[in-house]
Amino acid sequence: MQIYCPKCKTGYEIDASVVPETGRKLRCAVCQKVFKCMPQDLVDGSKLRQAEFTEEEKKHLDEKGHLQEEEIPPAEAAPEQSEQKAATDNAEEAVVEEGAKKTLDELASDNSYVKDIFERLSTETQNLFQSDQEEPKSKKVVFGLKKMFGIVNPRNIKYYIFALVALLLLIMYYARYEIVRNVPAMENIYNLFGIESVIPGEGLEFQNVVRREFEEDFVPKLEIKGFIANKTENSKDIPLIRIELLDKDGKLIQYKTFNSVLPVVPRLEKVPFSFVVVRPSPLTKYVYLTFVPKAQ
Repeated sequence: MQIYCPKCKTGYEIDASVVPETGRKLRCAVCQKVFKCMPQDLVDGSKLRQAEFTEEEKKHLDEKGHLQEEEIPPAEAAPEQSEQKAATDNAEEAVVEEGAKKTLDELASDNSYVKDIFERLSTETQNLFQSDQEEPKSKKVVFGLKKMFGIVNPRNIKYYIFALVALLLLIMYYARYEIVRNVPAMENIYNLFGIESVIPGEGLEFQNVVRREFEEDFVPKLEIKGFIANKTENSKDIPLIRIELLDKDGKLIQYKTFNSVLPVVPRLEKVPFSFVVVRPSPLTKYVYLTFVPKAQ
């Protein structure tokens, strides 16, 4: 099937199946005219050719031989329609002016509200600066230290509390002897956790210690005797007494533990003691006395 451009009469071969009943827009490759092709506009021809203009169309050809398109003059509106249109335009302008006025009023109202907000913020900022300047230097230093160590953040406080508790427990453990020496009641708390908090025989000392070697029924023996003196203002329990036998080089070669006959030494008093070591080492050169807990 063939279709011809209505402007330049250039013919084109086109398949009828691609043109629907509602038509299809085409563009001429020669004059660039866009026109709508309907199924009834298709012409059956055995040879593609260029259509001829009618005598009336030839009168309206331009210098290029193309049919000039007629310009349709705009229809004049009826007086009633013009008046109605003018009234409508005036009404729309009034609505627009009223809306613009309303928008300006709302904007002025919003500006006053925003201005009020900025004034309040400015006042609050000035009050903050003034209160900050009036704060004492000590308070500023404390706040600076808190900020430096991160105490301002509540999340870090629990870590500092844990660290302080751990540090306090370590101090209480390593200073337990001094703590109990000044606060004797703390000994019960340490004993509750199985921690030794009293130095055995603290405040007690050995005085006038002498030794004597002898044989009894052909058994060599070593007698050690002297006094245990209490240097404190309180009565003291006597713990176990450990007797160590040392050689000439100070090495331990033998030891024995004994209970004192008298368990308590009164304040600022002294009590005698005497112990016998059976079959002491013949290499014994020195004797060393010390107190040990009764639990050992």
